[in-house]
Amino acid sequence: MNLFGVQLDLFGAQPQPENPKEEVKETHLDSTGVVRFKYNPLLKKSIRCKAGFLFGHPEVQLPAYMKGPEFAEARELAAEWAEHAIRRKTAKNKAVIKDLVSRFWTLVDQILVDNGESPISSKGRVPPICPQGKYHNLDKVLEAINETYFENKLTCRITWSNRVGGLSFHSIRKDPITGEDFHLISISKGYDAANCPLYAIAGVVYHECLHIVIPPVESNGRRIVHGCNFRKQEKLYIYFEEWTKWHKEVLPRNIRCLRKHKPI
Repeated sequence: MNLFGVQLDLFGAQPQPENPKEEVKETHLDSTGVVRFKYNPLLKKSIRCKAGFLFGHPEVQLPAYMKGPEFAEARELAAEWAEHAIRRKTAKNKAVIKDLVSRFWTLVDQILVDNGESPISSKGRVPPICPQGKYHNLDKVLEAINETYFENKLTCRITWSNRVGGLSFHSIRKDPITGEDFHLISISKGYDAANCPLYAIAGVVYHECLHIVIPPVESNGRRIVHGCNFRKQEKLYIYFEEWTKWHKEVLPRNIRCLRKHKPI
């Protein structure tokens, strides 16, 4: 050792510094502790897996943006998908894989939207649920309607519709986490406007809730959606007349503006 504390070799040459160790990529294990996740910054719209990580269980590569805690449930779906993906491709297994992939990306899109980000665009994919509009929050409206008219017994979710047309509608969608079906109410974006009073939004939400409580019936070969009982219950809405007037007179104008990409 010299006076400056630098290690020298026998011939007085200063040794070369060691090469810094390569940074290890962050990894996670699933809840069972047998599926490992690795994060690839080059991935965005795809996930990959390979078998043989631990006793034949797979290793899953995910996009780097999925390593946050908010994606924990999505990672569990990816682990379940990978366990099936490395098995023999029977017809039953293929159906399970397809279902898990669909649920995974549906959940990922929902997480991104909930975080204020854009969903991953893909043709044919179910759009995420977005109850918060530019002017109105549908969750608050649904909560008030459910409490006032249905004793908080109605189980459903609500979103602004992605359709350009003026119709609101009710559909059945599959929960990406549990795989169970649930009722979804989609409200026309013609209602998400500065000129739309709250009683009008509440009216259309109440109308769509009734479709869940009073489903269509078959009579003499005809499918009756708005039968006598439905119309009778619909008129119990306290602002029924005001809502139907706004719906007939103002909503069509708002829809025309939306189609022409004009502000409403």
